[in-house]
Formats: sequence, C-alpha cells, structure tokens
Amino acid sequence: MRRACHRRCVDAGVPEGARMPLSVTEQHRSSERTLIRTAAGVSWRFEHFGAVAYVGDRDDFFAIDQPHAKLLVIAQQSAGGWVSGTDADRAATLAALGIVQTTPATPQRAHLGRSLVGDFVGLPELSAPLVLNCFSTAHCPLRCVYCHADDLMVPFRDGEGWADMRRVLSTAARVPAMVAVVTGGDPIVAPQRAAWLLGRLAGDKRLVLDTSGAGDVGPLLPALRRHRVHVRVSLDSSDRAVNDRARPINPRYLPRGTSSSSAAHETLRRLAQAQVAHSVQTVVGRHNDDLDALRRMRDHLLSIGVRHWVLHVAVPAGKAERRPEVLPGWDVVDRLRTLVAECATAGPLDIRVTGTHREPNAVLLVDPRGQLCVQRPHGPGKEVLWADGDTDQAGLLERLRQRVDWAGHASRYLNGTLEPAPQRMPALSR
Repeated sequence: MRRACHRRCVDAGVPEGARMPLSVTEQHRSSERTLIRTAAGVSWRFEHFGAVAYVGDRDDFFAIDQPHAKLLVIAQQSAGGWVSGTDADRAATLAALGIVQTTPATPQRAHLGRSLVGDFVGLPELSAPLVLNCFSTAHCPLRCVYCHADDLMVPFRDGEGWADMRRVLSTAARVPAMVAVVTGGDPIVAPQRAAWLLGRLAGDKRLVLDTSGAGDVGPLLPALRRHRVHVRVSLDSSDRAVNDRARPINPRYLPRGTSSSSAAHETLRRLAQAQVAHSVQTVVGRHNDDLDALRRMRDHLLSIGVRHWVLHVAVPAGKAERRPEVLPGWDVVDRLRTLVAECATAGPLDIRVTGTHREPNAVLLVDPRGQLCVQRPHGPGKEVLWADGDTDQAGLLERLRQRVDWAGHASRYLNGTLEPAPQRMPALSR
C-alpha cells in the first residue's frame, strides 16, 4: 500500500523513469532561468492527474496538473533545479502558493478559490484520503451549541485511558491520509496525550491540531514547534458576546466567567509569539451567518494578524441534530460566495469554505476508542467503518471506498464548496 508520508511521499508512486536528476549543465542557459526548491513543511504525492500538495504553514491542499507537477520532481533535488520559459512561469505560480521556493524569490499570495493549479475540468478524483481526524481526548472546556462531536465525546469521557490512545494510533497508521488532525474534545485539556499522539503520527503524516484555545497552550508549544504542527483556533465572531453565547465554557474545566473569545485570542497571541503556524476556524450557524457579521470577522482577523481562515457550515449532527434552530439559513453558501468574492480586494487572507452540510459522510474520524467513523449520510450519529482488529488492511480500504463520499472529501479540502464537485469514487491505493 502506498503511504502518504511527508518524508517518503515524494517517492511514493513515482513511475519508473519519472525521477529527473538534472545537472546545471543540462539546464536551459537562458538569462531568465529560475532556481526552484521544495518549500519547507510541504508534502506531496503523485496522482493520475499530476500531484496533490499540502502546504503546512497555510494548512492548504492543492491539486496540481501534470505540467506543474513535473516541477516538484525537479524541486526536490538536494540543490534544487533550474527551469526557464514556461516552466519558470509555472514555478512562480507554485511559489506564490507556498509549494516551492524560487530564486529570484516569488512572494506568496492569498488564495480564495478552488485549490487547483493548472488545467482542470472540475475537482479531480483522488487516489487516497487527504485528511484523517484523530481524537486525543473526549474532554472539552466548552459546550458549543452546535457541537458536531458531541456524540463522540460525552459517552467516552468516563474511563478514558492510554490504551485508547494506542488504539487511535493503530487505526490512524492504517489510513493512507497525508495529514492527521489531532482533535477532540480539545487537545488543550490533555496536553500530554496530544503531545504523545503528535510525536507518533509525525513519522507518517503532516500534522494539524484543533483547539478552542480555552486553556493553557504552553505545555504543547514544544511539541508544536518540534513537529511543525499547524494549529487551528476556533473563533466564531469578532463580537465577544456573540462568540461566548455560541461557545460557552464548561465550568467543569474552566472558572465561571471565563470568556471563550478572550481565551482564543490569548492562544492566538501565544502561537504567533512562538512562531507556530496557525489559522482561525469559524463555524457558521444562525448566530453569525449574517453577511455583515462575517465581514466584521474578516476585518478583525486581518487586524490581529491572522492570514488563514476556515469557514465550516454548521451541520445537523452531534448536538445540532437535536437543536436545528442553531443551523444557518438555507442560503448560507450564497452568502459565503459573496464574502469570498469581496475578500479578493480586502487583504491578504486565505479562505477555505467547507460544506459538510451538503456532503455529510466526507470527513474521516478516529473516535476516542480508535474506531474509524464517518457521519451518516442520512440520520444522526456516526457510522463505524472499522475497529482495531476488526478486519485486514484490504478490508479497511474497501470499506472506505464504498462508504465515504470521496467527491465531498475532495471538495472539503480543495475549497470546492463554492462550486459543486462531480460525484466520482476513487479506487483507493493499496
């Protein structure tokens, strides 16, 4: 089976003869030559259409067509490689997205649309998963009114132990995703567990950590720096009162009167100070789906130095399945389209929009007991696809192939919510 590994994925699946070691004397000798190197913190794997790359500092995936993908092979050489002409233009496109570095330097730019580089008709079919979400704890310091993971937290909190962590790790190792998201619950509640999981996942996958920011991120900072983890901090509104009503604290974990908004801002400040790559993620529900409120949030993020923003449309799952009044209006995606279009001139802010409300079974989750799950396509609750020891590797991949919405999976991570993805199913790599 091909593994999506940030140390090995540049070699995985390379066709015979596709690797192109190029000496300087073999390069074009044009005065407009460009030197390209793979950028730090970037993973990629070959696909039938070219390649898919993950840029850790931006927490962005990009599907790349074959003419652009061949440059990744050149860029991975120890000293980089020289290109000219059309390939130099293509290298500049990749460098502007943080995928490669060029000499002369190409400044990075914000990205707002579908995450496609080159010539594509619709979103491509993928050979394997992009992202796997892994629970490090079922405990959380907040009680968000729309909590998607409520059904994966409350029943699992009692008796949480280290044996569960080993099952989570075992399951995660079997899923050929490029990126693992350490989540919960909230990893900030149990930093030792989160650091343990990050350290063991780092050999296989790029890493993201999801947190409310409502707690002390300090104990996690060494692991976040060591493993080059991108941290997503949840914040729903620039209005503290609005945010705190939607994301109230749980007095079991935090003192009464604690503001989830203030805590998130403090965590963002500490991450920036520690030079840990980070972004803000916002759940769009009835509390904040007004376009003016979203504009204020955009402007607020720019004012505090945040450059990466993920917008998740609230879904009728977890707690929100029992409280439909917290869900956004039916035209929420139209409003988000308007917002994103406006942001093209508002400032250097990357924006990704996920529409899990339209593709419910597109997100892969390893629950607190190590079971691989997806949201049910119809009805409440999660569907367990696999449990540790339940079946062999081929059986796991077959269940993924049959039960996951792969077009929705591609759409979620390639910013396809703003334009629907074709309904296609990949033949997963073995």
